[in-house]
Amino acid sequence: MERGKNEAEVALELMRLVLDQAGSRRLSPTRTLALYHLCKEAVAYRPEEPVSSEYLEERLRELLQ
Repeated sequence: MERGKNEAEVALELMRLVLDQAGSRRLSPTRTLALYHLCKEAVAYRPEEPVSSEYLEERLRELLQ
């Protein structure tokens, strides 16, 4: 029986997808860690919490600059 993925595993998959989309850009270890935490935040998002898609997009844009 296949178990469901936990939030950390989904966040890592999201992070890999973002890094693939970034192409040849390299992130520093600090920015990579920040990206992971941002992906975890996105995965754990619940509508009643104050995180919006605009906030996540803005933070991601900052990380990839």
